Amino acid sequence: MTSTASPTAAPTSTHSPARRRTALWVVIALVVVAVLTGLILVVGGGGPAPTESLDPENPGPTGTAALAAVLDEHGVPVAVARGQRDLLADPRPGSGTTVVVGATEDLGEKTARTFLDRVRGADRVIVVAPSWRGLELLGLPVVTSFSSGVTDSVDARCTTPGIAPADVVLHDDLGYRIIDQNVRATSCFTTDDSSALIALPATSGRPEVVVVNGAMLQNDDITRFDNAGVALRTFGRSDRILWYVPSIADTGPADDAGDSDIPRAAGPLILLAFFGLLALMFWRGRRFGPLVTEPLPVVVKAIETTQARGRMYHKARADSRSAGQLRVHTTDRLARHLGLPYDAAAATAALGTDHAAPDPRVSAIIAAAARASGRDPRQVHQLLAGALPQTPDDLLLFVTDLTALEKEVRRTP
Repeated sequence: MTSTASPTAAPTSTHSPARRRTALWVVIALVVVAVLTGLILVVGGGGPAPTESLDPENPGPTGTAALAAVLDEHGVPVAVARGQRDLLADPRPGSGTTVVVGATEDLGEKTARTFLDRVRGADRVIVVAPSWRGLELLGLPVVTSFSSGVTDSVDARCTTPGIAPADVVLHDDLGYRIIDQNVRATSCFTTDDSSALIALPATSGRPEVVVVNGAMLQNDDITRFDNAGVALRTFGRSDRILWYVPSIADTGPADDAGDSDIPRAAGPLILLAFFGLLALMFWRGRRFGPLVTEPLPVVVKAIETTQARGRMYHKARADSRSAGQLRVHTTDRLARHLGLPYDAAAATAALGTDHAAPDPRVSAIIAAAARASGRDPRQVHQLLAGALPQTPDDLLLFVTDLTALEKEVRRTP
């Protein structure tokens, strides 16, 4: 009997092709998960949080939850539509519905057109504290305006449904004015050609529109003067209210697709390439060796550099100019955060000039910053438009106060 010896099996390598293929698939899976997560974060952001100013579900000082609750108690239910998807999911507003729109800074050209088409048959549209861009997108002959009044209240001095000439509401620096004198609009609560409420009659293409600032509607101020009565009579004329809160997520690349030569897939492809490169670095990268210490020729402490720079500024007597530049930068950041216009370049160029004309846009920024931070408007005016410090000690206090104001406006710790 002949026996055949079995061939000896070759030793298995620890880096077999099967294991390498498994590792490759793991890397690919991680890249796909990372890409999907990034796309969700970039594209799928939600609407404004309930802590935003003038939000109907915000119970804080600057919200309008109190107005929405009182309207509901008086038999006028308030439905909130956050984003364009909720607006389109709700039944098309008819003659028994008042549509309220806020946060107009989050509107885009396409979302504004969709909104106007959707509310064509509504009883009326109320636009709450719109920005100049929001008024333009909605096609209204109204622009933002500012008053220099120092009183706390302002009389109506007009006659329109829901408002009597003797009504008194809280005064606010931010208001609105008509730019087309051929429009038969009614302006109420007017100071220095700046009105807190403007009623535009219905046209063939849209219902009646009411533009109102937000000072009289906020939870903290709704009970002052005749604010509550004016708000209830203005908002509660219909059987139902649909409160539309635009979402910045709706104004994506689709708004600019017609004017852009960049393919829509460019963003996801760049994101995919980035995560692919990151995965390749982890896969093929090598660990660094131990750090090598090497004495430097000169070691300068950070405190010495700071003190030297401070002595240089003090010797050049540049304390006032340094404070002015800090003020301009802080005002610019506040304006961008609050969605208000401000020309930082012109303000920087005007530093040091004795007869520089005051910028009217700063008044709006001061008023908005005071509301957002809860500070006295006079204190905010002193920081953003008052006299500049002249000594190093005053400059230090000035910088501290500016930093504190910006944190309070942004609500950061």
